[in-house]
Amino acid sequence: MDLLVLESTNDDPVVKSNIKGIGAVTAVARPNANTQDVRNNRSSISNGAGPGTLVHVNTSGSASSVSTPGSAKTLVPNTVLENSRDTERLLYPFRIKHLGKSEVYTLYAPTAQCRQEWCDKIVEAKTRHAASLFRQNAEPFRLRVVADTAFAYDAMSGIPKSINIPGTPLDRAINEIETRFAGQPRPNPICRANVNCATNFHQPYGNPMIAIGTDIGVFITQRDNPRGWFRAINISKVTQIAVLEEFSLLILIAEKSLIAYHLDSVCPVSAATPNSTNNNTTNNNNHHHNPPPSASQPRPPQKLSGARDVSFFATGRMKDRTLVFYKKREGVSSIFKVLEPVYQKSSTSSSRSRFGFKKGTTEFFRDFDDFYIPSETYNVNLFQNSLAISTARGVEVMTLDKKVPFSIPDLKAPECASIKERISGQRPLGMFRLNENEFLLVFEEVGIYVNKHGDVSRAVVMEFVGKAKQATLWGEMYLVLVDQSGGFVE
Repeated sequence: MDLLVLESTNDDPVVKSNIKGIGAVTAVARPNANTQDVRNNRSSISNGAGPGTLVHVNTSGSASSVSTPGSAKTLVPNTVLENSRDTERLLYPFRIKHLGKSEVYTLYAPTAQCRQEWCDKIVEAKTRHAASLFRQNAEPFRLRVVADTAFAYDAMSGIPKSINIPGTPLDRAINEIETRFAGQPRPNPICRANVNCATNFHQPYGNPMIAIGTDIGVFITQRDNPRGWFRAINISKVTQIAVLEEFSLLILIAEKSLIAYHLDSVCPVSAATPNSTNNNTTNNNNHHHNPPPSASQPRPPQKLSGARDVSFFATGRMKDRTLVFYKKREGVSSIFKVLEPVYQKSSTSSSRSRFGFKKGTTEFFRDFDDFYIPSETYNVNLFQNSLAISTARGVEVMTLDKKVPFSIPDLKAPECASIKERISGQRPLGMFRLNENEFLLVFEEVGIYVNKHGDVSRAVVMEFVGKAKQATLWGEMYLVLVDQSGGFVE
């Protein structure tokens, strides 16, 4: 029941035709001077298309349906009803889909009332299922709205309005935020650009914060203040973001360049005081467009890579060192640079580029190592003594001491033939430690259990519902996957 989604409940009715199949109805034609033109148009359509083919006839009515709020309608073919007999062949469609699958199924009811009854029964069943999960405490996560007004899409973006199911974690989260701000004016959005990435962190004095990377910069707020957002960094195309709390550093990829900022400069402690939650909701709508000033002179950012050559980065601890790995692509191969953050400034040079970045200094980081992988790479997972690199050839494991990668899993044994066939052509998404002796290799559609030597440890695979594009392990208990369509998390 969780995987059944009701896509639409109020699509335009259609009329079943013996010649043309099903066409959308927009109006009933009345006898007038234009009737002959309509019939001529229908005749030309019949001659130009084969049986069962739907042909678009764009009119002002069909064009305006594209921007109808709360509708997923697009330009549709039009069929003109000429008499009451045609109305007897009207059908009323509604659409459903299976999460994780690309197909959308259209079902047809004989009357509008019958369609509504079907949709009501589906919503009722899903509501009962949600209530049952809540009673049994079977929901793995609790949802919370972190921004209800700050981020928005343009009205013409074509994003359909989803159908709400009462009692789901999402519904409860929305009700909670609406109750919290009931009776207060709704602030205007401060960002209408694409949201690409996010992270949470603590300020040096303990305030929990959230940072979101977008196409027009980085926005920050206190974790419990969904209306306290401000743009902390004005920069284009932020695609990845992370915070090294131990060093008070924020690092990001913007326009394929790796850049480091000190938290004091982008998120001063004065920007999020304990009373900001109440203050921000009573000020005018433009209160969070600019960050509060910092008490000290902000430190300039440091550019850590060359121009537009970074695909991704990964952070973690290896042999008790905090390290940052970033990948540069060179043809079909990958070059990795390894940096280590430092506490003290290692150069007194103060020259800056015209963009304000430090030149000739390693104020935040020092070069630690580098290595080369002769393949396209997608992700890096760090462990205490080794790292796993997801590549076009599979998962490569190596240490920085020897830099000799070896491929896992080993599927040469006859009993692994079915697993080898199952992962054929699938991109690896990561390697995650389950315990001291076992790891999970995650591909787009399945997960494979291996031991610390890279051999398959279980004969079964973990089958996913959808086709994942990102994966992460939470608390050694839940594997969280983001579907390639972007609208489904399992």
